[in-house]
Amino acid sequence: MSGDQEPSQPARPDRETAHLDRPNTVDAAREATFQRLRALVLENDPVPADVIASSGAGFALRSIDDELASLVYDSLSDDDLFAGVRSGTRAVRQLSFEAGELVLEIEVTGARYLIGQVVPPQVAVIELRHRGGTTNVETDELGCFHFRAVPEGPVSFRCCPARPAAPPVATSWITL
Repeated sequence: MSGDQEPSQPARPDRETAHLDRPNTVDAAREATFQRLRALVLENDPVPADVIASSGAGFALRSIDDELASLVYDSLSDDDLFAGVRSGTRAVRQLSFEAGELVLEIEVTGARYLIGQVVPPQVAVIELRHRGGTTNVETDELGCFHFRAVPEGPVSFRCCPARPAAPPVATSWITL
């Protein structure tokens, strides 16, 4: 073999070209399996109508201008850490939501009576959003408010401060 000739490579088909030339039966079988599973789930375990209605109601109540308040304390889950320390049943559920400097403190009794306060204290309109629509109350000058009968199911709160340029604050949906 002379020095200016390169050794010839054995003819070998390019793997990508070979893959594209034949149909991928594995992917087709996988897709058919997923489509069949999807049909079985929709047929045997459809989404309940009240779930669809709740999601539609929640979507209708959204506002892209609202600042989202984070749930920072929930006595229902956070107090489980101290379950061995205290005994007895919990009569009041406490929730705290924060958005920037605004805090929404809420207490719900077993009778579905809700009291709350906006911190720092200020006048605002509080919307209780639920499946059936919204219920509005105005806070007093200390930021205190109450709702006499909270509907069952998921709820969300929206706080609209009376201060100029203060953005509305909305909580995530939570089941009380």
